Amino acid sequence: MGSRQMNRQGLIVAVAACCIGLAACHGDDAPQAPAAPSDAPAKAAGAPSANDATVRHRIHPSLPEFTFTLVGSHPAESDGVIRVRSIEIRRGAAAEPAQVIDGLDTETPVAAGAPALEVLDMNFDGYQDIRIVQFRPAGPNVPYLNWLFDPVSGRFLENRELNEIPSASFDPATREIRSSWRDGATRYGTHSYVFAEGRPVLVRKEERAYQAPGRYVLTVSRFLDGAWKTVEQREVREAEEAKGVKDPTADK
Repeated sequence: MGSRQMNRQGLIVAVAACCIGLAACHGDDAPQAPAAPSDAPAKAAGAPSANDATVRHRIHPSLPEFTFTLVGSHPAESDGVIRVRSIEIRRGAAAEPAQVIDGLDTETPVAAGAPALEVLDMNFDGYQDIRIVQFRPAGPNVPYLNWLFDPVSGRFLENRELNEIPSASFDPATREIRSSWRDGATRYGTHSYVFAEGRPVLVRKEERAYQAPGRYVLTVSRFLDGAWKTVEQREVREAEEAKGVKDPTADK
């Protein structure tokens, strides 16, 4: 009986060893966790992740470097776009955000060499501000969301008046904001603004109304003495304009 019991125990040990060996051989074939989809949900506030567009910039010589992180997702069906849900703003080497701008819902274009978030001085006060494209339109009237830096609070504050100005460009030499726009196929224009009391004020309008291909009526208006006044109105033929033929009384 002793010998039979020993043989039975030996058989059990051998079978167990064989099972362990088979499990080890099939370890590499074990199912793997699926990769995260490209349209991952927006993450909570914290350290930047690979799903964010991050820009570092020193907005003023007296302040530390700021890190701006766009938090959102990259939809698989929308190449080159980030759906921004919030913006985390860090000062210096801080791990936690000093400010979080949330409640956003954008489709902001992202391209190599062109940061999704722009840092520039939009109100000409010496402190740089931030903006992002709200969405990519079919035409040239690009909408932006804008936040101006407030030196008193140290925070970036949304400027709704700037948000209403499409395709805005900023000229520090003249301290003017220019917006080039199009209304349909026959009306084009450029509006000029200056900052007054913390908001952009429209001071000049230049509009082109096409009467036929290559021919339009140019109207230039200025806000003078509390009212809009037309300072120039003339018909322009583009072929003559290209040759330098221009009305000598035209507004400059």
